[in-house]
Amino acid sequence: MVEQSESGFSIIRALGVIAVCALLGATAFVAVATAGAYDDDLQSDAEDYEQSDNPRKWTIAMYWASDNNLDEYTEYFVDLWIDQLTNRDDIALCVFIDRLELPANISTLTEDGWVERESFDEIDSASPDTLASFLDYALTEPILAADNFMLMVQNHGNGYLGLCSDEGIPDSDVLKKWMSIDDLGNGIRTGLTTSGGSIDIISLDACTLGTVEIAYELRGLASYLVASQMGVPFDGQNYIELMTGLSTNPDISPRDLACKLVDDYGAWYSAPLHTLPTLYPYMQDFAALSVVDLNALDPLIAAFCDFRDAVLPKDNAIGMPFKTASMYADVSLWMNTMGTWYYPDVIVMFTTLGDSLRESHPEVAEACDGIVAAADDAIIHNWASWRFRGLATGLGVFVCPSIGVFQAYWDADERVYNEVGLDFVTDSGWDLVLMAYAYTVKMYGCVPITRSK
Repeated sequence: MVEQSESGFSIIRALGVIAVCALLGATAFVAVATAGAYDDDLQSDAEDYEQSDNPRKWTIAMYWASDNNLDEYTEYFVDLWIDQLTNRDDIALCVFIDRLELPANISTLTEDGWVERESFDEIDSASPDTLASFLDYALTEPILAADNFMLMVQNHGNGYLGLCSDEGIPDSDVLKKWMSIDDLGNGIRTGLTTSGGSIDIISLDACTLGTVEIAYELRGLASYLVASQMGVPFDGQNYIELMTGLSTNPDISPRDLACKLVDDYGAWYSAPLHTLPTLYPYMQDFAALSVVDLNALDPLIAAFCDFRDAVLPKDNAIGMPFKTASMYADVSLWMNTMGTWYYPDVIVMFTTLGDSLRESHPEVAEACDGIVAAADDAIIHNWASWRFRGLATGLGVFVCPSIGVFQAYWDADERVYNEVGLDFVTDSGWDLVLMAYAYTVKMYGCVPITRSK
């Protein structure tokens, strides 16, 4: 046994006491730190609960699919939103941005300022899965909880052929990909299902998406659709008035906000030259925008079915009036509207056709009247430039001038009108009418009908 002196034992005992005290101190520090972290978690949970329990008035989810030639305007619009959205207690902005050369991200604009929440490598913004994931985020993130919700989609559009072109698809040789209208509906539907949320307004800030085909695809997914049946100028919708208007009147109802988008659009593109800070010098441009009640489309589809039954089998005497009415109602064919599409105005076309056939084909005229009445009920509000002379009333429908447009080849993808999953085609049989009256190269020759009603 080794003897220890009294002083040596005292030193050891002292060191032991110090060690114990250090251990107790460390334990206490850990306990305090853990309690502090726990308190932080509780505070964070409480803030999230408080945010959800006291929601904002509006959240705008912006799907900014700019992985294409529109990307040069992205920073301009981000700066505009930051400058103009001043009431960030009542209004929140959640933005998905897919850039041409930069990584995609989800950012929010709230009382905390502009904050990037998530960042991605190259992502396919033309995929419905990407849209669904973004919607799920915007509808479930506690800081974005709101009484009302609007989804805005900004990109190129081309009627029933699709929207949201993406020029940087990962692991793909495809130079450009588009989101089909069927995928648009499926993406929104999936986002609503996974989040359990709801949408008040769907606003499509892209060309020629104010058609029966698109509106019917989105039925039941929101209360209102805001879209243009014509080309949309580069400034798009009036984001200045949207942000400032919501900042001053956050209690605005969904219907009134949808109509305000239309009125603000009209004010922007009707203003005298150089009076507004526009990207381009618009001279009371060829522009139009409308609000469609997405819960009022069933009667319109039923009316199209009645028209189908009234004109099939084909009656050659109806052919020329049908062609004349559709061309007269398609202002893009005879006016400079930034391009040519084939979406004659529904009300104008069927009013013209009904009037021309009222004596010779009263049953067809009655069916035309049914379409006009149902379309008028579905279109809540509309503005169109005076240059259209009253021929753009809020909704278009596809009418092909020939077989080549019916079987549209676009970006190397075959996009046949009745093979792209449009619910309107399936439920109305409109493709049967087109194959009878607008399909053939020799306009009024017989063509076999390959799909039953």
